[in-house]
Amino acid sequence: MLTHYAVSYLIASRSLKPKRALLVALVGLLPDIDALFRIHRWATHSLVLTALVVAIAVLSVSATRREYLGHVALLSALYTLHIVMDVFTGPTPILWPLSSKEYAVSIGVNGLISCGGVGMDPYAELVISDADFTQKPMVNGPVVSATGVVASIAVAALILAEHFRALSKNRLPNF
Repeated sequence: MLTHYAVSYLIASRSLKPKRALLVALVGLLPDIDALFRIHRWATHSLVLTALVVAIAVLSVSATRREYLGHVALLSALYTLHIVMDVFTGPTPILWPLSSKEYAVSIGVNGLISCGGVGMDPYAELVISDADFTQKPMVNGPVVSATGVVASIAVAALILAEHFRALSKNRLPNF
């Protein structure tokens, strides 16, 4: 969860003031609302349903308040990014209801240093499994992980660097 929030905050802070970005970044956590029903990675993790909801939102906002289209785009991007990031951490039903499968992607590069030299072994794997939408007795998962801590430190460092840069130019950022 921390990773989703940190990345969402970083993106939101590019176009919003920090206090507003703190609030808007919560949208990046919304797909995990399904955990409250003890069915994690369910309909809320479907890119198909997300696209449908975004299309309805774009049409509605276009017909009524076009000046808010940028907000719809930002909120949609934060929500969608959560789903895409989840595909790299475990099986995710991104094509539901068009497909009853879950997809997970594993990528990396293993390095080898030996007396014979240096080698790199890149790998990529797509794992497809049947989706399981049955309610579980409990749903658990990391709220804070090493990746989340690293992402949060990187985001904080970037924000602080921007703040100090603004201070050096004798202007304060709008908080």
